[in-house]
Formats: sequence, C-alpha cells, structure tokens
Amino acid sequence: MVYATIQDVADELGRTAFTDPAEIAQLNAWLRRANAAIKVRVPDLDARVDSGSLSAEVVASIEAAAVARKAQNPKGLRSVMRSVDDGSIQETVDSTRSDGVIRIMDDEWMLLLGRQTRGAFSVRPTWSWES
Repeated sequence: MVYATIQDVADELGRTAFTDPAEIAQLNAWLRRANAAIKVRVPDLDARVDSGSLSAEVVASIEAAAVARKAQNPKGLRSVMRSVDDGSIQETVDSTRSDGVIRIMDDEWMLLLGRQTRGAFSVRPTWSWES
C-alpha cells in the first residue's frame, strides 16, 4: 500500500495539483517505487503502520519527499548550461538529487526504522566503569 498521494508530492514541491494524466501516471509509478524501496528494508511496514508503531503520515511524507526529489530532476542531470546570445546560465544540481534514482535519505531511514542501524563500519561507543 502506497501511503503518499499525488497531492502530497505537489505539496512537497510547493505547487498546485497535477492535472496532466501522463504526469500523474509517472508520479504514481514513482510513488510505488518509493514504497517498494522502503518495503525492502522494512518488510513489515504495513503491519507497523496498522499497529500504530509507525505513523502513516511519516511514511507518506518520506515517500512524497523521495518522489519530489526525483520530480525536481527526473533525468538525473548533474549540470545544466544555457546560452542565449552573449548571456549564459549555468546550474549545478545537488549530487544527492542528480542520479535520477528514487532515494530514501539516511535521516528518513532513521525515522522509518525507529532505531539506529548498524553497518559494517559503524561505531557504537561503550563505557566501562571498571578500573
């Protein structure tokens, strides 16, 4: 079950509702992809939402944010340069948004997982009171 709506994505982007059927279909596909990416790491997502241990609003906001990042740069461009006569405009896109992938950010994973994850290179400080 996808938690975010097209309107959530529009709100995230700060724009009015989407009306083009092709855009709506594409955004729905991206929302499904964002949801699938989350379920790979949180396979019991729906059960956690149903039990109340995870807010549906949190999941929806994360899905909408991931799709909004994709919508802002769907082609995954790293740089854009436009020249008209003697003037030119050059834009560089943030690299976290420039690969065109639906991406869930680390801070969003922390919200979804509700705990700190351990990886191969993570460090957890410990204290010893023994002398």
